[in-house]
Amino acid sequence: MLRSACFTAAVFLPTGASSELSEPPQDSRIQKVDAFFESYGCPLPHHAGEYVRAADLYHIDYRVLPAISLLESTCGAFQRGNNHWGWNSTQTRFASVADGIDFITRQLSQGDPYRDRDLDAKLFSYNPTVAYVRAVKRLIDEIDGY
Repeated sequence: MLRSACFTAAVFLPTGASSELSEPPQDSRIQKVDAFFESYGCPLPHHAGEYVRAADLYHIDYRVLPAISLLESTCGAFQRGNNHWGWNSTQTRFASVADGIDFITRQLSQGDPYRDRDLDAKLFSYNPTVAYVRAVKRLIDEIDGY
């Protein structure tokens, strides 16, 4: 004869604890990118989470691509083909903004001529004018203020 057993799991919570799982705290970097784009009247969605995710994945400063996006297309207001960053003189099109974020962040981290260069050299390779490098770095610093 087969017996079936029922098991009951008991959950013990400290006094006053909620049985509901709480959401993890929001990454302040996402909030900063959102606030930065909002301050410039950039169109929604801002894709702040995608910028931070790609920056973490490819080990670059999360502020670089949002700053480039503001300079190159006013955060996508004047973009073509989901290319918010002026990549390849806007000739490259991406299936989505998230795909573009991933591709360009990977290039800035691992691609030629960007790999193993400091930020100034990466930015100068991206757009070889000193004024551009200064403008991106000013915006990078501005993001910290949000």
